[in-house]
Amino acid sequence: MYLLIGTISGICIISIIFYLIRRQIIKDAETEAQEILAEAQEQHRLDEEERKEIQQEIELECWSQVEESHLLIEQKCEDLELTLQQKKITHDEKIKNARSLLLQKENSLRDLSIKQSAQQSAIQKLTEARQQIHLSYKSSLIQKTQLVESEVIQQIKNQIIEAAQNDANKAMEWQENETKDFAEQKAKRILALCIDRFHKEMSVERGIAASHFPTPEVRQKFSEQQKEFLSVIQGISGCDIYIDDNPDPDRWHQIQIIGYDPVRRELTRRIFDRLFRDLEKMRKITPQDLQKTCENLKNELLNQIKRDGVAICKELQLQNIHPEIRQVMGSLRYRYSYTQNQYFHCAEVGWFAGQLAQEIGVDLKKARRSGMLHDLGKALDHELDGSHAVIGADFIAARQEQEDIIHAVRAHHYDVQPEAEMDFLVIAADAISGGRPGARRSTIETYNQKVSGLQEISKRHKGVTDVFVLNGGRECRVLVNSRVVDDLGALKISEQIAKTIEEEMQYPGQIKVVVVRETVVSENTMGKSKQDR
Repeated sequence: MYLLIGTISGICIISIIFYLIRRQIIKDAETEAQEILAEAQEQHRLDEEERKEIQQEIELECWSQVEESHLLIEQKCEDLELTLQQKKITHDEKIKNARSLLLQKENSLRDLSIKQSAQQSAIQKLTEARQQIHLSYKSSLIQKTQLVESEVIQQIKNQIIEAAQNDANKAMEWQENETKDFAEQKAKRILALCIDRFHKEMSVERGIAASHFPTPEVRQKFSEQQKEFLSVIQGISGCDIYIDDNPDPDRWHQIQIIGYDPVRRELTRRIFDRLFRDLEKMRKITPQDLQKTCENLKNELLNQIKRDGVAICKELQLQNIHPEIRQVMGSLRYRYSYTQNQYFHCAEVGWFAGQLAQEIGVDLKKARRSGMLHDLGKALDHELDGSHAVIGADFIAARQEQEDIIHAVRAHHYDVQPEAEMDFLVIAADAISGGRPGARRSTIETYNQKVSGLQEISKRHKGVTDVFVLNGGRECRVLVNSRVVDDLGALKISEQIAKTIEEEMQYPGQIKVVVVRETVVSENTMGKSKQDR
């Protein structure tokens, strides 16, 4: 029991001692914290005083640096204020003067308005008096002449119209005479100028080269598989191929390619060239290999046609050409007319039409476009019936070409009557490209047929004694007997021959028919010798 009481008493005493010690420690800590706070406040006060001193020194230094510029700015502000005051005074004076001037003008305008009103009143009175005088003169004139007003007015109108028509007829007659005197000379000058300006070289291509066996050995190798080769080539190209099994010794190399489509004929020629090249190199060729080669060549040819179509449009600087039209233009690369390549011919006509358009003030782009498209139908005339001009015009019309361009294409061979300037430009450009020396060349057979046809047609008429074909078939000179044919008859014969030639013959350009009345006069003379004299 005593032990428990002692233990509790010891614990209480120890707790009291700990409490007293803790209280003393807290009191000492508070005392120390107050001393530290007092020292910090004192240090802060000293720092603040030092900062204020430094700030004052900096302010003084800055003010010393900017004091002069500040004074200058203040001086400038005072000067500006003084200038502003002076300008304000001047402006006020101007406004005052302007107001006084405006007031004067308002007064003068008021006076003018009063005068104008008075003058208008006087004019109104004079107008009324003039109308009364006019009515009195009119009534007295009608009474004296016994005429009707409407008839007099109509008669005066008729006289004015008649005079105007006479003046117009005289002007038209003068214009027509001037045109007759100078139009041909001016046209020749323009044509010569355009031909001189044409900078491109004339195409020298004269047709697609024919296919032939290069050597007898190649022909022998080809003959071993002839049926297989021909069936493949004809199936791809669409052309008929004829090879004589027993040819003449001088014709062993000939291969006849029969087809109306020039592109198909070109494809066939390329296939034969590739085939013969492989045979010369001793390559073994199967129908499957040949089939693949033919397909590749066909794709190459179609791509080449597409590139040619794009090239001709780019050369003439034409945009928005339908893709199908470009494709057909490219196929003209393998179409020839009288040995003239039609692809280059269309490009030439486009250039010439553009040059002519510049000379007479017609749309350059449309002229080039019409010239380039004028013979487009020649790439399609092996498939469609009709004139190539009509075929080409229908083809571009279906591809939304402009109406005036379509009409120019349709009219360039007079399938319809030419009307607009564009039509005649294309006709002239086509004639220049096809008619210049060396542009076209007929074969001997074609030329002989043309000469025989002209002679036969000319000799049908009574009184014709002889016929001469001159200028490469472009002039037919007919001699007639003057005792049988008079001047009027010679005129009728020339018209009939020209009409018959147009109906029965096919030829490019124009043929001039000249009828000459031949008169032969002779007289005999009687000679004398020296002895007779």
